Amino acid sequence: MKTYKLYVFSQDNCGPCDKLKNFVTTLPEADRKELDFVPLRTAVEDKRTALAEEFDVLLTPTLLVVHEELSCSIEDGDEWCDPKEVEVERLVGANNIIEHLDVVIDSYTYAHPE
Repeated sequence: MKTYKLYVFSQDNCGPCDKLKNFVTTLPEADRKELDFVPLRTAVEDKRTALAEEFDVLLTPTLLVVHEELSCSIEDGDEWCDPKEVEVERLVGANNIIEHLDVVIDSYTYAHPE
């Protein structure tokens, strides 16, 4: 079972972000559904979002592939598990993302059935 998320960090007034978004509109719907566009910065304070801070994303567009894992520990005989996202791959720049997007979607999702 593939348990990956594909985040695309973008922002307004970003030419490369617009180029990537335009390219994504040409993809099959199954591919588009795998990409989660998220903002780099908050709208109000113009600070990096918590997700951008967590993964130290500084530039847009950035495609970040994360694996969803459980981090578990045992305390006093009880097991506690928390979900955790771990970075697997990072691509920066519209041209780089466009060039590798098909392989990334194929490798980390079920969008391309065999």
